[in-house]
Amino acid sequence: MQNDLAFPYRIPGWLQQRRVRYVIFWTLFVVYEGLVWGMVDGAYSQRIVTSFIELPIKILAAYFTLYILIDRLLIRKKYALFLNVLLLSMATFGILMRLVAFYVIYPIYLPEATAAPLLFFPKVLIAVFNVYSPVAILAIFHVIKHWYNYQQTTQELQQTAQKLEKEKLESELKLLKSQINPHFLFNTLNNLYALTLNKSDDAPEVVYKLSELMNYMLYESNRKRVSLEKEIQYIQNYISLEKIRYNPSIDISLEVKGDTKDIHLAPLLILPFVENSFKHGLSKQLSTGWIHILIQVENGELTVKVENSKNLENNKTPKPSGIGLANVKRRLKLLYPNLYSFRIFDEETTYMVILKIKLNQSDQPNSPSAREVPNTLAT
Repeated sequence: MQNDLAFPYRIPGWLQQRRVRYVIFWTLFVVYEGLVWGMVDGAYSQRIVTSFIELPIKILAAYFTLYILIDRLLIRKKYALFLNVLLLSMATFGILMRLVAFYVIYPIYLPEATAAPLLFFPKVLIAVFNVYSPVAILAIFHVIKHWYNYQQTTQELQQTAQKLEKEKLESELKLLKSQINPHFLFNTLNNLYALTLNKSDDAPEVVYKLSELMNYMLYESNRKRVSLEKEIQYIQNYISLEKIRYNPSIDISLEVKGDTKDIHLAPLLILPFVENSFKHGLSKQLSTGWIHILIQVENGELTVKVENSKNLENNKTPKPSGIGLANVKRRLKLLYPNLYSFRIFDEETTYMVILKIKLNQSDQPNSPSAREVPNTLAT
């Protein structure tokens, strides 16, 4: 996985080993101390030997600070304990360095320095700074490394979470799409079955219309976006089939307002509303029922209004339910988050649903991204 925090160059493999890096650091540090202090008094060899004598204490203090104080306390946010142990360790290593200087280094190179008491506070304080000057450098790089690893891990987790969310969305859309096709096919085949039982002359036209619908459903609807005009044509074919089933003269109107040319939207969003108006409205009142459908594009907003009459005799027309309506609601949440409104008006004599979708740039005319492209979510 490519990471934005990655270094622009590759670190050699041998340099990635921790022990090698520490050997290089401490070697350079001893050379630095010998050269810098040697320039003060010209005693280069003495300064290098002194630095070697002090080196074990500095290494011990460094490893204790890095792997105990930082890794086990600071990184785990045990700040109070970290501060207390840090102060205690600084005092301990400072006194230890003072002991080495007082009993090893001073008798060899600076006997007059033993005149001051062993635990003379200014001397102990100088010893602490002597120990923790290299420790501070290593600690800074160690904390930076932790920060870098944390940022890298956080970024990878975010990318993984986004990938999982995308895969979840794609899986849900695949499932919803797979539910649409059998649901509609079941209803349409029921219509054809009723006509064939009555040996109706309309059966061949139903087969032809059904073939057109299946072509749209199997191929066109497997695109991420389809033109609104094709969706409207699909609804018209569906209405034609239903009018053959019920009564060619029944009151069913489809009104289209506004410029629908080059408008694109997710496929098969409107059909469930029309299906429910037939199933729960017209089928209960074949002689007096009606359905009015409005599809309007205005001011960058698509409005779909489907209204049907209710059974006036017993007023017990069941409310629309089932896969179709629940399916489209879920698809709207996935495909048009915060861009749609969906309202139901269940009155005494009518039932109406109104869907409004704010068309974004890719849905509207003359947008390069509005061209039909294969849907990667297609099954």
